[in-house]
Amino acid sequence: MTVKPPSLLRVFTTVERRTSPRLEGWVRSDLFLDTVAIANSVSRRGVRMVEGTLASALETVGMPSARQVRSLQTSLDRLAAEHQVEPWGGHRS
Repeated sequence: MTVKPPSLLRVFTTVERRTSPRLEGWVRSDLFLDTVAIANSVSRRGVRMVEGTLASALETVGMPSARQVRSLQTSLDRLAAEHQVEPWGGHRS
């Protein structure tokens, strides 16, 4: 007679039942929430720093950066609003 190994679902359910209450308590703790807030802040700061460095490098070699394209789009939108031009080239009546 061979012994059948436990199913993956049964193993997962057993582990989940034993660990879930502790994990839920920890995730709801102030320490966890503070850690997540700090990690998000550091991540956003890192992304902004990389984007700024990349934009400066692109501008140095004469390529338009995303911030230049955004600035140009804002200027065009403002100009279109001043002249009441439809977005697709027609004039308002």
